[in-house]
Amino acid sequence: MWSRACVALRSAARQPHRATLACSTRCQPRIGAVSVAKRFQGSAYTPSAGPDLPKTEDAQISSLPRWPAGWHDMLQYHFFFEDMFVQARVFLTPSMENHSVWMFDHAEGKVVELENCDQRMTQAEGDHQDMSGPNLHIRDGPGGGTLKLSSPDGSVKLTVDFKNGHVFSWLPAGQGKDAVIHRPDLDIVMQYGGKTRKGKGYSKRYWGHYGPHWGYRFIQSSWLGGDKFLWTADATFRLGDGEAKYNYFKLLNGKTGELVQANSRDTYQQDCDGFASIDGKKYVASITPLGEWMHDYKSGDTNSRMQLRYCKIKLTSGDDAPLEGYALNERCFGTL
Repeated sequence: MWSRACVALRSAARQPHRATLACSTRCQPRIGAVSVAKRFQGSAYTPSAGPDLPKTEDAQISSLPRWPAGWHDMLQYHFFFEDMFVQARVFLTPSMENHSVWMFDHAEGKVVELENCDQRMTQAEGDHQDMSGPNLHIRDGPGGGTLKLSSPDGSVKLTVDFKNGHVFSWLPAGQGKDAVIHRPDLDIVMQYGGKTRKGKGYSKRYWGHYGPHWGYRFIQSSWLGGDKFLWTADATFRLGDGEAKYNYFKLLNGKTGELVQANSRDTYQQDCDGFASIDGKKYVASITPLGEWMHDYKSGDTNSRMQLRYCKIKLTSGDDAPLEGYALNERCFGTL
């Protein structure tokens, strides 16, 4: 149910558009479960603490490990530009794998799906993430990488080159050794529609045992007041099977490198708001949805509904001037 505050926001703004599928490139799924156990790879990321004590990694040499790295593995990119937003994701469980790309064009005011494919991506030789599907190729090596989406005829639809800014890792709740890697301030350049666009981006990669039952809320912005980068979550993993509660709130100053963060117990989310208390100051991140992409990851024991909303965002903190921009709001509940 929408909270009263969120209903007011929704009624004041135009209703969010659901994904337009006509332009999406679709492919046929492979039959049967995806076998991943013998493909697990080790990782150079070795944080020893949870989100309250993030580890700062060397951005110049940091790369993502080979795909896949665990029982469940998820990779995502959020690319923010002045007039456009692009989201790409790869989602894997023991019974399925899916990769998708969609965009929100401010001029059109709607979400357009560019790729939604259930075929397994193939990892290349080498010690870092370099994987390809029928139309999508992602290389994420030392210092950054490239995401390229092509049409079935081989022509290139979209290319994004990205370079690491700050890189943080920690152990999510319930994980003893499997890390999460956050890169909130990627420098990005996109070639699309005959134009070159420069912007800022975010990437997250994590792997490990998070199920069988889970649910989470996540708000992220790399387009917030110029040099500020926000990411915050409220989650529960492994419900009824070693339940792990997981909350965090991070606000990075990209110029100075200062990371303002709440203790895990001092932050939470509602439907359209994320809250945190930091050194006696109240932070509120409020979102207004503009467009929506929703997908059911469903195969075998996996049945999780993911809702991604591209939003306006306003961040208030005490008496400070509010920060405004755009964000992705991610929610997912179900089984892995």
